[in-house]
Amino acid sequence: MDSQIVNQFVRATSSVFGQVNNVSMLKTDLTYFPDGCSLPAPVSVGLGVAGGFKGQFFILMDEAVAFKAASVTLGGKSITAYDRLVESAIGELSNMIAGEASKRLLEMGLDCEITVPAVTRGKEYSTASACFVGKFEFDWGELKLVVKFDSRAQIK
Repeated sequence: MDSQIVNQFVRATSSVFGQVNNVSMLKTDLTYFPDGCSLPAPVSVGLGVAGGFKGQFFILMDEAVAFKAASVTLGGKSITAYDRLVESAIGELSNMIAGEASKRLLEMGLDCEITVPAVTRGKEYSTASACFVGKFEFDWGELKLVVKFDSRAQIK
């Protein structure tokens, strides 16, 4: 069950980046951390999930990746500084990933609601809760996906 849930977020991340940003991502690692983890997070976007599946997922990236993603999401607008426009664009990109993952989870029998994204900058991501961390590489750099959830979710 755990891997089925996590894989929906992994697939959604690759799919949305491919569709919206026209980039191919390669998943290079997916690791389970039973006691939590701590990762550098120059830019992170976190969203909560409620309903048939309860948890959170975070997308962690360098500023350069955030700038490029924001630029492409905004139709090629040149991005040279971190501002609200960058936050809005990567927040929207994260919403698209959440929507795609939610659709995939619904197909598994887990009806979910997604919270509004929270974007943070210049902090380390840290959790004492069990989590999965997926790493992706692509032309723009590296992206990490952190998924943590209540493992008592039941498929209908």
